Order: sequence, then structure tokens, then C-alpha cells
Amino acid sequence: MKQVLSTFILLLLISTSSFGQWENSSFTFQSKTRNYRTYKPAGYNPANPTALIVILHGLGGSMNDAEGLNITAIADTANIILLSPQALDYNNTLMPVEAAWNSGIQINVSGFGNFIVNGDVDDIGFINAMMDSTLAKFSVNPARVFVCGASMGGFMTQRLACETPARFKAVASVMGTYAKALPVCNPGKILPMAHFHGTSDELIGYDGNLTFNTLVFPVVLSVDSLVKKWIAINNCSSTAQHDIWPDANSDNLFVEHFTYSDAGGKSKVELFKVNSGLHQWYDYANTSGEIDYSVEIWKFFNKQYNYDPTDVGDRHLAISKFAIFPNPSTDKIFIKSDEPFVHAIVTDICGRTVLSKPIIDSGLSIVSLNKGTYLIKLITAKGAFNFSKFVKL
Repeated sequence: MKQVLSTFILLLLISTSSFGQWENSSFTFQSKTRNYRTYKPAGYNPANPTALIVILHGLGGSMNDAEGLNITAIADTANIILLSPQALDYNNTLMPVEAAWNSGIQINVSGFGNFIVNGDVDDIGFINAMMDSTLAKFSVNPARVFVCGASMGGFMTQRLACETPARFKAVASVMGTYAKALPVCNPGKILPMAHFHGTSDELIGYDGNLTFNTLVFPVVLSVDSLVKKWIAINNCSSTAQHDIWPDANSDNLFVEHFTYSDAGGKSKVELFKVNSGLHQWYDYANTSGEIDYSVEIWKFFNKQYNYDPTDVGDRHLAISKFAIFPNPSTDKIFIKSDEPFVHAIVTDICGRTVLSKPIIDSGLSIVSLNKGTYLIKLITAKGAFNFSKFVKL
């Protein structure tokens, strides 16, 4: 049945007759030019809010890498905007590396001390600013925002999940676990997590050892430790549903799929243990149709949304019915909702906060703003919040 379903999904993706397009963008963040790419799916319609997936490349990678993951076909079919940001180079004289996220990895080199890779770069702030800019430009359903990453992008995904959990409905890491130098992860909410890892990964071992330039550093969590932590975070049973997928081409590479569910039987943590798997993003082409990470990631993400579209632990969609008028406006906007909003935070298309003030008598003055498009975050007295866009004329 699993193979039939996978084949159906693959045929559905291949049969898509129209395609979206990538667009390169950049902005200045903390005195540095930061670059990213946006994929707008085929048939994008502002009246039909999309999902959003942030995709983080690995060490030495590029924002262009997302194009090679077969995920654009899924985006066209499922109406998903993709965001692929570019990491900055780490220009340390001892161990310079290209395109490294500040994922919290700290390496101790004998005789030289500790090195935190790009420790002075605020990648969390950059990624959040990029997301805010995208939310201001496109019609996105805030209950369908996700992040995934490979290798160092997987480590960065885990850091984002732990430090900015309110931004995401679910996360998925591939080959990258969690840096031991970071604080203990405590997102304070249910945040579903899927992880993909090969048991023979030669760079980021299943046991948590990181190999760099033939040197081995025990600086990240093992896969088992990572999964155990997320089981606790998501209040799941420690007993998994365990499925072994067939090794169809007899190459000794096969998947063990572990599903950990909450008290309601809903999957919140999943592990895809790829026996004999290396440090590689696997897809149908290089596994003879046995597994495609992009497909499984989207199935996991979409599953979380479909469990209950309005059930998000931080109540950020608790106010689903509201209206902003007039929009566009020149001087003031009014907000009508079932439960009154008491505060508003307005950001521009670069993600900068330009206004943060109480809402008085359901109104907000925007006289001080320049002409343009803005994203507004509306917050109730109970902490529920939601987003919308408006235009200042």
C-alpha cells in the first residue's frame, strides 16, 4: 500500500502541467547584505492563502540547492511558497568555511580553544525578517508555516524550533540534530518534529559525532537523544509504531519508520532511520523509489495541519474571523473581530518593526508610516494573535 501511495504521489507531481518560478531577493540586515530565494507556486492566488516552507541548505551549500530537492513540484501541486535563504561565510583564519549557519555548533580545537561557527551572526533574526517580508508580500496561512533543513541546515532548523517555536506549525531536520552548546530546548508548546538520518552517515554520525577535516567532535546530540527530547516536548508515548519498509532493490539501504503519537493518537514525532544511509538527501531517483525525503516531509507537515486547522498550542489562530478597513488607507485603520484586539505590531517588507502600539477604540493611526505594504500582527488581551496585510496610501 505504501508503494502504491508513493507512486501515486510521484505521478501526480510529474503530471503537473504548469510550474512556478524562483525569484532572487536581498536586503540589509545588521549591516550585512543577506540573500534569499522565493518560489511562488504555479496558480498562486492571493484569495487562496498558501502554505510556506523555509528550506535551509547545508554547510558550504547555497540557496540554489532547494531547486534540486524535487520540492518545487510538490509546491506547485500543493500550493506552497518556498523560502531558501543563503548563509554567510565563516571567515575564521584557523578554519574558514563557506556558507555556515550560526546553528550553535561549538568546536574545541586543541591549542586554539573554542570556536562557535559564525557565532556573531544573527541568523535567527535574519530568517525571521525574511519570513516577515514574505508574509507582507504574499497571502500565507499562518497555520501552515514550516521549516526544514539539511545537515547544518538541520541543526539550524532545530535551533529555530527551540528559540522561535511560535513561527512554525511543524519542523523537519535531515542529517542535522541539535548543538550541545545551546541551552536545553524548551519551546513551551507542542511542535511536531520529523527527523531523517542515515545510520552510516560519515559526517554527522548517528551517535552524535561530527567529523570535520578528519577530526571527530562530539558536539551534537545523537539521533536517539534528539528524538527522545522531542517525544517529551510533544507529550508523546515513548512506544513507537515501528514499520520496516522493503528493500526493493536489495542494496541494503532500507527505511525503518518510527511514529510517536500523543494521547489522542496523533503523530507528533517521526523518525526515518535509513539503514546504511550516508550523508545524503535521498529521493525516489537515488533509492529506486523506496523513499523521497521531500515527499515524506510534506506528508508529515500536511498531516499536522489536517489534524486540526485551528488547534495551535500558542493560540495564534484563535481569532480566525476579523476584518481590517478601510484597506488601503491614508491615515487610520479599524479592526473588527469577535474578540477585541488590544495591541498591534506593524512591520515593513524588510521585516523591520515600524509601529508597536495599543489599539484604541478598535482603531490604529498609521499617519506616521510611509506609503507601502505592511504586515500587521494583532494581539488580544489573552495573548491570541493573527496576521494580516494592509496598504498605506
